[in-house]
Amino acid sequence: MGAEPPETDPPQGFDIDDRELDQFIADWEAVDRQAARVLREALGEHRGELIPAGEPDAVSSRIRDGLAAGVYPYDWIGRAASLDREALPGDGTELLLRCVAATISPREETGLDIDEEAMLSSIEHADWIGAIVSAVRAGPGAAASTRSLVAGIAACPEVESGPGGDSDEDVAFLEAAFSILAVPWRVLGMIDREERLTDLGAWTLPRSLARARGSDFDAVD
Repeated sequence: MGAEPPETDPPQGFDIDDRELDQFIADWEAVDRQAARVLREALGEHRGELIPAGEPDAVSSRIRDGLAAGVYPYDWIGRAASLDREALPGDGTELLLRCVAATISPREETGLDIDEEAMLSSIEHADWIGAIVSAVRAGPGAAASTRSLVAGIAACPEVESGPGGDSDEDVAFLEAAFSILAVPWRVLGMIDREERLTDLGAWTLPRSLARARGSDFDAVD
């Protein structure tokens, strides 16, 4: 898909070179913009679609109840979306988009097990694009299990190389990383109990992915 995220972490410690840090941030933002462009082009026919009627209200009501109760997985979704520090959006669609985007790119530490948090953060831009583009293209009702999402990465033509060309270890690692999302995406209405993509998921996932990359999926060019 073109540019990949910088291969190294930003400089750590007390002797941080401001120019080096600025360059790292600029490089990362450039990758975000490129990823958003690829996503918008790949699913261009879905831009401007209306959200399935009635569904955001039902799901957002469930989200509000779950966040108030502080139970799994709403507890880590809320922390990832900074909703433990800020007032909840009044608009149900906005709340949904923010929560789903936070499962893709957490705004804060999630409180997940340290290994799970590291695995989730290891999913690369191209992996997210491959998984979500392939699922949305297949349409509501399509398989969206962990295995299907990872298989979609290899099948996505917009992704230069997917896990199909890597070792079984790499595929297993990605499946483990995406499995962390199975329960959150089910309670957020992205997939059903049979791990199939819902109508709401087909609408929300590309928009939340674009938001996670600092972009608006439906914005007029």
